Amino acid sequence: MRLIELFAPVASYFTINVSSPNTPGLRDLQQSAALDDLLARVVDARERVRKNAGDSPLLLKIAPDLTLQELDDVVHIARSRRVDGMIVANTTLSRPETLRDQVRAKEAGGLSGRPLLRLSTRMVAETYVRTEGAFPLIGVGGVDTGGAALMKIRAGASLIQLYSSLIYKGLGLVDDIKTDLLSTLRRTGRDSLAEIVGADAATITAEPWPV
Repeated sequence: MRLIELFAPVASYFTINVSSPNTPGLRDLQQSAALDDLLARVVDARERVRKNAGDSPLLLKIAPDLTLQELDDVVHIARSRRVDGMIVANTTLSRPETLRDQVRAKEAGGLSGRPLLRLSTRMVAETYVRTEGAFPLIGVGGVDTGGAALMKIRAGASLIQLYSSLIYKGLGLVDDIKTDLLSTLRRTGRDSLAEIVGADAATITAEPWPV
C-alpha cells in the first residue's frame, strides 16, 4: 500500500500481480478470501491518494492455470472491488507436449512465449464472458505477430501486452503488429478494432480445452 502512496503521482497504472509462478506462495493470493482482502486494501490506498495524485487505474494480473471455478471467484471479486481492468495472463506451469526441448521443459518456473498462446487466449475469452463489459482486458501471452494480437482481440482483449517476443524480435515488432492490425481494418472495412473485441469469445469457450 505504501508503494501506491509513493508512486501514484507518477504511475500510469498499477498492476496487482498475484499470478507469478516464480514467487513462492504468491499465487495463493488468487484464493477468494486473500484476494478480496488484498484488493480492498489496495483500492482503499488508491482512494486515499486520489485527491492529490489523480486517477491511478488498478489492474489485476491472473494466472492462465486457474480452474474455471477459481476464475469465477476471481472475476466476481474483481468486479465487486471495482478494479479498472484485468491482465490475462501470466506465465504457465503447464508444459504442452508440443515443446521440442523436453529436457528444459522439466525446469521449474513459468513458461512464456508462443507455447502459451492458445491457453492464454482461452483464458482471455473465458474472462471476457464473465466480466460482461465491466472493465477492459489486457491480453498477453504468445503475441509475436499481428495475427496473434488479433486472436487476443477477438477473444476479448481491448489492449495487448508483449514481453518474450520483444527479446527475439526487438522493438520493431510493435510497428509490425500495428501495421498488420491496420491492414486487417482496411481489408474488412472496419473503422476500429473495438468492433471486433470479443467477437470470437463464445466460439473459443465452446472449444476443447487447449493442451
